[in-house]
Amino acid sequence: MSYQVPKHIDKNKIFIINHSMIRKRLDVHYNKPEYSELLHSLSNHKFTLTKIGDNSISLFSGITPKSGGDAYIQKEGVPFVRSGDFSENNEIDFSQLLLLRKEVHDTIMRGSQLKEGDLLIAIVGATIGKVGVYQYNIEANINQAICAVRLKKTLNPYYVQAFFQTNIGQKIIDRIKRPVARANINLEEVSSLPIPLLDIQQQTEIVRIMEQGRNAMKEKNKEAQLLLDSIDSYVLSELRFTFSKKESKLNNKIFFVNRGNLEGRLDPTFYYADISSLTHCTYSERLSVLAYSFTPGFAVGRQDQVEEEEGILQIRPTNIDNNGRLKYDRNVYVPELEEVPFVESGVVLFNNTNSQEWVGKTAYFANEENRKVYTSNHITAIEVDRSKILPEYLCAILNMYQRHKIFYSICTNWNNQSGVGLDLLKSLHIPLFTSNRKESLRKQQEIVDRINAIYKEADECILSANRIMSEAKAKVESMIIG
Repeated sequence: MSYQVPKHIDKNKIFIINHSMIRKRLDVHYNKPEYSELLHSLSNHKFTLTKIGDNSISLFSGITPKSGGDAYIQKEGVPFVRSGDFSENNEIDFSQLLLLRKEVHDTIMRGSQLKEGDLLIAIVGATIGKVGVYQYNIEANINQAICAVRLKKTLNPYYVQAFFQTNIGQKIIDRIKRPVARANINLEEVSSLPIPLLDIQQQTEIVRIMEQGRNAMKEKNKEAQLLLDSIDSYVLSELRFTFSKKESKLNNKIFFVNRGNLEGRLDPTFYYADISSLTHCTYSERLSVLAYSFTPGFAVGRQDQVEEEEGILQIRPTNIDNNGRLKYDRNVYVPELEEVPFVESGVVLFNNTNSQEWVGKTAYFANEENRKVYTSNHITAIEVDRSKILPEYLCAILNMYQRHKIFYSICTNWNNQSGVGLDLLKSLHIPLFTSNRKESLRKQQEIVDRINAIYKEADECILSANRIMSEAKAKVESMIIG
């Protein structure tokens, strides 16, 4: 007689599996029935189902040098590729890579040197499942969050990448990852990843379809980004202001500040910022006068995080994209705390601590989906006085400051992070056009409406881009499994 699940237990949250069907691992995630059904479905097709390891010359990951900052150099070093440095489009921005000292590369990193055509798979953390191809004839290394696979001629690396970018391929990778705080896949598991062994002609056709889809998607995304980039230019034109470009001549790197104008800081970059010029071009008021409250979030260690169904979303800097909009693809959840109120809708979320490049990212929290959320200690929630300023308008101004390196210039640094303290944030001047509140709010609303129209147009481009890529993936899946 087979085991019967008690009636009081939710059958959607449990499953029963025969002991004889368990392979290698005992964790529930690995043995979910949908994964077994997927593999069974693949094995029943006319193609041969092979393993990555059976078609590879070598398979390896890298390390992160223990010598910390002493391992790196500003220029003329060996590129050090991390999982965040390569995209699904096979592109690596070499201008943003860390560079290893040649002696570090030659001693401890020699075993993780990349070659053109290496398949790259992210195997640690939030980027697990990201798949790229190293397509450069340039000496480079990888860290321990990447597995590099050097394939035999039986598998085209771009075909393997295409397969693992489909929904089926992502499910296969998802199966073997350990869903713990520091999710990971080991090299043996990468080696065991199954893939349909099609003939080279079919592989080439699949690569062509995916490349065509990627190129079309890139054009749509480029169109969207151009629209988003136009927001700052539009706002500045409404303020009738142009940021002056700094020249690199020595006499333009030296400036004088009246002692009476010092504001408690002696660092030159603080006074080198353009913010004073901006606020003098129109009527402005300090943020402290325009806001009711500035509420910081709280810190939570990795050990205190919980699963989604057990906790509350905590908004962190990674939830604010580079265009100042909230995204929910890398969420962290924390236990509900009775003494901590949820974030109110309608507030402005200011990223007070980040790298010097990104400190000051800001997003408007409309909470259209009625989420219960907290914020981390890297976020300050600003509640504004709507009789003086619109929160969406403040968000646009703060993001403009960030993108024009105002916060880069005025932030302070500690523990390898940059920050804008509460006093400094409150002291910021915000341009308001006129002291007439009614006229100022009318002008702010006009700007907000225009920005929202730009966002809508950009979103349509992004949706079109995603649709193009989804169609390409679906076509590839159809070619493989019908």
